[in-house]
Amino acid sequence: MDIQKIRELAENCLDEQVELLKEFASIDSESKDVEGNRKVIDIARRVLSTIDGIQMKETFFEGTGAHLIARIVPENPDGKIVINSHMDTVFPKGFAEKNPPFIDGENWLHGLGVGDCKGGFAVSAYAVKIASELGLLPNKEIVMIYSCDEEIGSITSREVFEQEAKGAECAYVFEGAVETEKGYGIVDERRGVILGALDIVGVEAHAGAAYMDGHSAVKELAHKILKYYSFNDYEREIYYNVAPISGGRPNGVVAGDAHMEFCVAGLPDNDKSFAEAEANIRSLAEHNEDPVCKTTVEYRTLFPALVRSDKGKEACALAAKAGELLGLTVEEAFEPTATDANWFCYFGIPAVDALGPIQYGIHTTEEKVYIPSIKEKTELFAAMLALM
Repeated sequence: MDIQKIRELAENCLDEQVELLKEFASIDSESKDVEGNRKVIDIARRVLSTIDGIQMKETFFEGTGAHLIARIVPENPDGKIVINSHMDTVFPKGFAEKNPPFIDGENWLHGLGVGDCKGGFAVSAYAVKIASELGLLPNKEIVMIYSCDEEIGSITSREVFEQEAKGAECAYVFEGAVETEKGYGIVDERRGVILGALDIVGVEAHAGAAYMDGHSAVKELAHKILKYYSFNDYEREIYYNVAPISGGRPNGVVAGDAHMEFCVAGLPDNDKSFAEAEANIRSLAEHNEDPVCKTTVEYRTLFPALVRSDKGKEACALAAKAGELLGLTVEEAFEPTATDANWFCYFGIPAVDALGPIQYGIHTTEEKVYIPSIKEKTELFAAMLALM
């Protein structure tokens, strides 16, 4: 492997990557924005089409958009890997026009979605392109999945992950970089998340003339909220949170309805901790302080947990070795937040994450990426491909 050649090609690609990210950031591409998704996918196809031997297809879901799957298949592959980054953002229509991309000084590119997660596309696509041009791609099937609904829990892309990743040795996910005291972290452990909603039906009554005939759903909700917060396990860093809440009509009427939404974050595995959280959630509907009130609760897994594995550790070690060749320190790392790496783990595919560039201000209009890190992470993954 010629490290200097990797460096030279990454340097030559950097301006193109920055312009690509500016182009992406000029398009509204919130989850479920099918029109914006189409524009983003067309740009991604244009970039990927410059890689020799690549095949592309799309899987479309009504209401969310298309997931782009690109594939490189050598004649006799001796394995399979998956590359993943999502292309949707959290910003509604009109935000791109109000917050156009710009470069601050020499090192910072501001723009909606440039870090989360268009930067992941720029790094992964160009790393594969560089490795291909230098003849450094591994003798493995490479499946590149660029999805459109990660920000809403990958409600359709998880089906694509399960199908396309069958038999893969590892999934390499390109969320933004994690910085450690010494350098970059490669994440092989993340926590799971549950989302849900609870509704209470009480009995309305005039709050003065017939107060005792009423059964307040809001009062019952107050009991539920306190019970829900009692499930917090600070020692294990499993957190139960409620927001938003609502209920009742004018304050002269005993509330006949109440509603709360909730999440459980920090679930460390896909067995015991999820089962415990689900039991806690279900218990909210099993007993009411006011027996006249009726409670219903619904919940779903937003993201399962990414659990450490031997294969994940091997991928971290591979990244560390590639980092050494480039003069970078790369370490195994943990992050509590959830990404699509969690879904690959759930489907039995070892996964590592945080292979994208350094980002700040994620999910805000101050989002930005550190331009030099685009080049470094592109070099890193190109070298990792060469070492596989």
